[in-house]
Amino acid sequence: MSVISYALKRNPLIASLTDTRDLEMVLNSDCNIIILIQSDICSLKEMVDRIRETDKLIFVHLDLTKGLKRDASGVKFLSEFVGVDGIITTHTNLIQVAKQYDLLTIQRVFILDTASIKQGIKSINSSKPDAVEILPGVVIPHIKSYLKSVADQTIIAAGLINSKEEIGNILQNGAQGVSSSSLKLIGR
Repeated sequence: MSVISYALKRNPLIASLTDTRDLEMVLNSDCNIIILIQSDICSLKEMVDRIRETDKLIFVHLDLTKGLKRDASGVKFLSEFVGVDGIITTHTNLIQVAKQYDLLTIQRVFILDTASIKQGIKSINSSKPDAVEILPGVVIPHIKSYLKSVADQTIIAAGLINSKEEIGNILQNGAQGVSSSSLKLIGR
């Protein structure tokens, strides 16, 4: 069982932190994984150090971090100088780079139509990330049959999830985790 799967078994909710003012609430939540979204390179190390005081896994959304280039040097910086556990990205090549630095990887895939599902599966099978984040997460019940094609990866749903009922439905239909920035959904 992967580290991500183990953390999600304990609690399937992932805190996607978009506002640094919510850090204390997220740190006190039962979530075992925190994704830093829209963070800033100037405050990133301080935030990671603060989270590191807990036993939560720390991921940085590489594509949305202000001031950080989406390249091998950006991945190296996150690994060696910031000290994150992993990255999340839409870029297949960065998944491979992150693996060279022993980082956990989550590949973000947007589902727009059947063609994007097929392209996403092809990309996932090529890069072999530790987990896949599917957006919008509410489509999970509708694409359940396609998820069998990526059975080796942990499936995380994110985006447009607005209720505990939707979370339950998503988890019953193939996702192992749900990522949300809604304090209402991830709170205690």
